[in-house]
Amino acid sequence: MIQAITGQEQLLDNSPVIQRSIDFRNRFTFPLNMMQIELLHRWERASDEERDQLEKILQLSINGVAAAMQSTG
Repeated sequence: MIQAITGQEQLLDNSPVIQRSIDFRNRFTFPLNMMQIELLHRWERASDEERDQLEKILQLSINGVAAAMQSTG
């Protein structure tokens, strides 16, 4: 709908700097997102002791994604 209203082919066509920044960022956050999915699956099946360790790793991955998004929102 946004593209139809704005007449843009791609989102943010009117802001190429932001568009490039997000494209660049996504190359680094996508692997972290995939890792988070796997960690969440493992966390669901884990014992309490394993969950503590997995939770720390998940928090690190969340911090990584947050750090990557700081400049692009």
